[in-house]
Amino acid sequence: MKKILSILSFLTVLLFTLGTSLAVSSADPQMEEFVAKIQENLKAGKLSEAEVFAQKAVQYTQTKHGENDAKTIHAKILLANIYRDMGKFVEAEALLKGCLTANEKAYGPEDSSLIEPLASIGMLMQTQNKLSEAEPAFRRALAIDLKKPATDRLPVAEAKESLALLRAGEGDLSEAAQLIEQALQEREKASGSNSEEYATTLNNLASIYAQQEKYDEAIVLQEKAIRVLKEAAGLDNLTSALFSQNLAGFFLLAGKKTEAEKALANVPSLLEKHLGADHPALAEVLFELAELNEQMGNAEKAKELQKKATEIQTNAEKKQ
Repeated sequence: MKKILSILSFLTVLLFTLGTSLAVSSADPQMEEFVAKIQENLKAGKLSEAEVFAQKAVQYTQTKHGENDAKTIHAKILLANIYRDMGKFVEAEALLKGCLTANEKAYGPEDSSLIEPLASIGMLMQTQNKLSEAEPAFRRALAIDLKKPATDRLPVAEAKESLALLRAGEGDLSEAAQLIEQALQEREKASGSNSEEYATTLNNLASIYAQQEKYDEAIVLQEKAIRVLKEAAGLDNLTSALFSQNLAGFFLLAGKKTEAEKALANVPSLLEKHLGADHPALAEVLFELAELNEQMGNAEKAKELQKKATEIQTNAEKKQ
């Protein structure tokens, strides 16, 4: 179960980057160009380049619409989310709290315009493990949505899913499952059922089901997550490796060793391609495959995998 939680933590970060950070949209061709460039650079992992275009978007909307216009607020939140992903937490917090204050002054303390900055503040605090500050932000955002539903459902999906992961980490799996089931519905409204973000939410829900020992349900959801990911982004990526590793973990928990080995089959090559031949994560997966093969009676194959994993681990330690 520890491994599932570890992977889940990584995918939470991935979800933030590919979900909320791309929530800005506009009929303005110039703004659409900025957003396209930001999206392109985020997908390529080029956060510094994405930051530059997000800063340009803020400057553009400030000049065209004014400091506290809704479009400017959206652009600032976009930039703040990129700051968060870059580890620039002070800058991100200043921007987000400024956006929240501006909307409170303009629209009041219970307006739906507060949901987006509150959700982003919650995720920022969650990223820093400041859970006592993250949870109230999420709950306030969701309370506002109950009274005055937001037109844009993406921040609502993010708040529900992030709060679900927080509650799962605190051991409240019942509330976590309820929240993330709702988040999946919101995600479908916001991003569609064929998006990478939807696949990630399926994965996170499957992980919570596994923690509830609902292994069959977790496997079904995880297999669906992989199918959706294949349609949305293909399977030649790190997310595919992580999803497959989760699926293997669920099979193991269900006592299905043969299926677990099949699920892990392509993971080593994906990790090597995207993380490098000497990455510790590759060694870890090979150790797992070795142990699994040993349990299945494939002693020779287990020995080969163990040897390769040990070599990678040794090389990785030398580079540290």
